[in-house]
Amino acid sequence: MAINSDYNEVATRIVEARKKHPEGILQPLDPTTPYKIETIGDKTFIVYAAAFYRTPDDPRPGIGIAWEPFPGITNFTRNSELMNAETSAWGRALVAAFAADTKRGIATSLDVRTREAERQTQYGPSDDQGWPTVKDPGEQLVTKALLSRLAAQFATLGVAGRDEGLMTIGALIGVQVSSTKELTNAQASQLIEALDPLTKADDPAAALAAALRQAMAGAPEATDDAA
Repeated sequence: MAINSDYNEVATRIVEARKKHPEGILQPLDPTTPYKIETIGDKTFIVYAAAFYRTPDDPRPGIGIAWEPFPGITNFTRNSELMNAETSAWGRALVAAFAADTKRGIATSLDVRTREAERQTQYGPSDDQGWPTVKDPGEQLVTKALLSRLAAQFATLGVAGRDEGLMTIGALIGVQVSSTKELTNAQASQLIEALDPLTKADDPAAALAAALRQAMAGAPEATDDAA
């Protein structure tokens, strides 16, 4: 995977930003609480929110948020979880401020390297068509039929971007993957079952937003008692 040629380094984005905004500065969105620890299901994450101020009195700085599993899944991320989250948030804040090029995507090479390292830890090497293989033969990776059904649900719910889709997966079923192809059949079926009633709501996008807020807050699932 040619990461450096396909994705920008955060350092590259900082250089671009300094040229456009010489007075610019990166700092935590809330300097008194630079990061938070969030728990979703049985998973723990370090969440970092960064802000890029184009000028010292910038009224609307670019804001970027990133999270990392804790403890890190790989040797690359373990004991560096907070630093990785901070650096990723910096890269996104620069993009949000239109201070860095997005021709090669919002994700940075750090994001891709981290997720790829996790994928290699959890899964075996990809096959000749780019599909990952699981190390445990008892867990079958998601079929294309289930992926098609999931894609249709995402479309109905207004989930358009990759990052939004992965965040939805993490929030609703507590699974962190870098691609829907890395889901197992069981995980994909669990996600499809969770999304199915949302797609049938009068406003699917609003129903999904409410479900995500509920999941992120750790609230119990709401029941529909309406007659």
